[in-house]
Amino acid sequence: MKKFLIILNIVLLLIVIILLIKGDLWNRSRGYNDNYMYKPETEKFMLFSKQADIVMLGNSITAGIDWSELLDRKDIVNRGINGDITEGMLNRMNSVIKVKPKICFFMGGINDLSRRVSPDKTVVNIKNIINILLENDIKPVLQSILYTNEMFYDFEHNNKYVTIFNEKLKKFANEKGVLYLDMNEYLSENNLLKAEYTPDGLHLNAEGYIVWGQIVKGIINNGF
Repeated sequence: MKKFLIILNIVLLLIVIILLIKGDLWNRSRGYNDNYMYKPETEKFMLFSKQADIVMLGNSITAGIDWSELLDRKDIVNRGINGDITEGMLNRMNSVIKVKPKICFFMGGINDLSRRVSPDKTVVNIKNIINILLENDIKPVLQSILYTNEMFYDFEHNNKYVTIFNEKLKKFANEKGVLYLDMNEYLSENNLLKAEYTPDGLHLNAEGYIVWGQIVKGIINNGF
């Protein structure tokens, strides 16, 4: 009996650890500076001094691909950081401005939702990011927050707010005369990220990036 209880306790402990890792529960209240990748990645960005016409700004979804290879261009830089929230992106806008881009494609907000950041604060952060770009004569492309799907632990909570957020972002873009790009029109269906475009219900796979890349390339080639 004693041996059984020990085994049972070990199994329960393992289950708790797995749930914590899968749910990233300890990260929900963390700020952007608590992300161990934030400081070193931002410092790397500030080392680069070359001019780039195009900046891709966002979180791990943006960071997950080499945009130069995907778009076959040498005038594009990636400013995505894994796990970043909109407050973090807002606080590193100098790494975008310093390369003097003509266009900045922005996508962010899904990590805010998962970490239960105030929806109002997230929207304000995004608006401030777009306003900073406009103030520095950089054309923003405001991309919708992507839906998640059943493979991602928090998909029901996320998708409820993704719809609300995107409606607010689209309205804001129209008011500011900014291009709004609804990525869910291409990558999602029935308010769920399509399974063929994701390995985990949140991030994109190669096929997903190909679709995204084609859309971005079309906007650039059309002289935006």
